[in-house]
Parts: sequence; structure tokens; C-alpha cells
Amino acid sequence: MTWQHGTGILSASATHSPLTIMTTIRRFTCNDLFTFNNVNLDILTETYNLPFYLQYLARWPEYCLLAEGPGKQAMGYILGKAEGKGKLWHGHVTAVTVAPDFRRQALARKLMNMLEEITDKVHNAYFVDLFVRVSNSVAINMYKGFGYSVYRTVLNYYAGDEDAYDMRKAMPRDVKKESVIPLSRPVRPEDLEFD
Repeated sequence: MTWQHGTGILSASATHSPLTIMTTIRRFTCNDLFTFNNVNLDILTETYNLPFYLQYLARWPEYCLLAEGPGKQAMGYILGKAEGKGKLWHGHVTAVTVAPDFRRQALARKLMNMLEEITDKVHNAYFVDLFVRVSNSVAINMYKGFGYSVYRTVLNYYAGDEDAYDMRKAMPRDVKKESVIPLSRPVRPEDLEFD
């Protein structure tokens, strides 16, 4: 992967498939909101209203990335933000998803790696966290493969009263990895430090 600093473009190449070789990861733009529906058509992908996406694009543009393939087709995206104070200063993965036709090409890994690099190099944060449905074992195992671990359970986090795992990965600033020491008890959404 080659990050073209200041341009918002990452050129990615891998041996997984010809499509991955022709993938560009770039900043997500407002115009992409009209072309990314193929990525969101998945029962496990959380979708949001238009103002939500626009808020992320305006406040945390460095964390909004799109994987684009031949013909400028949206293949996947990641949305994130930086939040917290003190040792709770961290990057947060709000959404990462890859269209079904483009899975198993390491796109999610590339998007996550970029978010982690931004968290480390731009924001100098202590960790990256994300929330995932406890029933989504495929995603949980994928995140574990990326170096994330379950920090705590958040009760009734999702609609339908489904619990979530708060998974974390320590960044280089957290030398002692204190941010990923698991909590022994579950918490409720109102107990979360930052939304």
C-alpha cells in the first residue's frame, strides 16, 4: 500500500485478486453517498441517515475512506472518529463494511489499517475501539485476526436488545496496553464514556 500524503489517496495492491490490484482507497466524499448503496445492502451492515454521514464527513474527513474499484464502483468503506480525553483519547470505528462481491480480498483489513495509522500518526491516540453484535461471530473473528480483543460487553446496545462487544486494539502510545485490559463486568449504553 502506498499512501499519497496530503492527497487522501491510498493505492493498494495485493495478490488476492485482479480487482484488489485495481483498488484505490481514497477519502469518502458527499457524492459517494449516491453510489455506495451496493455496499450497504447487507443485513449485518448498520446504515444511517444522511445527516449522520454528513456529520462524519465534515468533522472527521480523515477517518472517512472509500475503497473504489474499476469503473469507480464502491467496494467498501470505513467511517470513524477521534474522541475522548486523557488516556481515553482514541480512534473509533463507527462502520466498516465491504460489498458482498468484494469480500475475501483483504479490503476490510486495508481500511482498518488506514484508520489505525491515522489514529496513531495524526491523532496520537491510545487505542482504537469498535462495537460489534455479540451474534456476529464472523466479524468478531475477523477483528480478533486484526489484533482486537473484547474489552467489555455493552448490554442492550443494539435495537432488539442485542448486546455488543466493545473491542479494542492498543496503539503505540499505550506502551503498557492499559487500554485493552478487559473489564470483568458488563456495562449499559448510558455508562459509555463517549458516543
